[in-house]
Amino acid sequence: MRRIGVLSVGNDCPGLNPAIRSIVVNAIEQEIEVMGIKDGFEGLLNDKVDILVRNNVSGILHQGGTILGTSLFIPERDEDLTAIKNKTIQYGITGYIILGGRNAVRAALNLQRYGIPSIIVPATIDNDLSFTDFSIGFITALERVTQALDIIHSTAESHHRVMIVETMGAPGGWLATFGGLAGGADFVITSSDVLNPKELLATIQHRYESGKRFSIVVVEDGVKLPEEIIDECKCSHETDPAEVVGIYIGKKLNLEWRYTNLGYIQRGGTPAAMDRIIATQLSARAVELVKMGKFYHAVGVKGFIVTEVPYSETLLNVRPVDYYIKQLTKLFY
Repeated sequence: MRRIGVLSVGNDCPGLNPAIRSIVVNAIEQEIEVMGIKDGFEGLLNDKVDILVRNNVSGILHQGGTILGTSLFIPERDEDLTAIKNKTIQYGITGYIILGGRNAVRAALNLQRYGIPSIIVPATIDNDLSFTDFSIGFITALERVTQALDIIHSTAESHHRVMIVETMGAPGGWLATFGGLAGGADFVITSSDVLNPKELLATIQHRYESGKRFSIVVVEDGVKLPEEIIDECKCSHETDPAEVVGIYIGKKLNLEWRYTNLGYIQRGGTPAAMDRIIATQLSARAVELVKMGKFYHAVGVKGFIVTEVPYSETLLNVRPVDYYIKQLTKLFY
């Protein structure tokens, strides 16, 4: 009987549990045994493994996070990769299904060099992997951002303030741009664009002059701001960029501003329906590939079609947010 190890590498996201559920149910149907590995490859090295059966994944479809836990540890050193190869042999694992984003891709490519088979299932709220249109977790995180902007609108309008809202999602810009479009942001700043300070100020000033005495500015975490903004605010490069944007607007336009970092609420909570469906589809295809002995592939979706792409360094490429969507978002500034 084949045995696969399933684990998560990198940050958590909504939809990991539906993915694990789908892997277990589909694998059992294909007479493949599933070994759940807790806390990523770090857990494997510490023998934190258990056989998963249907009872283990019953009732987890709606749960956020992951019942297996996760870790940011990426095996890179020869001794770590050799140890993982030995553990793979020790536990009789045919190959791994790795859930995650770019960290998962790095781990899988490193394993490939040591002849350790795996399949990647994309799971990241950043949604910027080159081989798939949608990653597990993105749609739920997008809902979180949209809901937050809806809530912030009311207090921004009441106090006539500029509200700076920081999102995750760097460097692709998907979460900030789609969240800004869906949540009615008045300006979006991401790593996928070079900020024009004059455009930012002109947009906000125009709103106030036309009677809209509040603005919502969405800023992607880790965005690099132009030096003129850093210098004007007398801030260091270590200062949070979203706060720097608020200081800059307040100083140049003499407007009251407030800063909100949405933080981990974007990654937590119950997965949306589409994330459950995407997770179920992608994981089912991963199990099919295991059945065929077709490892060293990443599964993804193009539209609603499940696809598979062989491993290569290009899987690490960042897929920036679509240009048309960025231009569409700007129409509503």
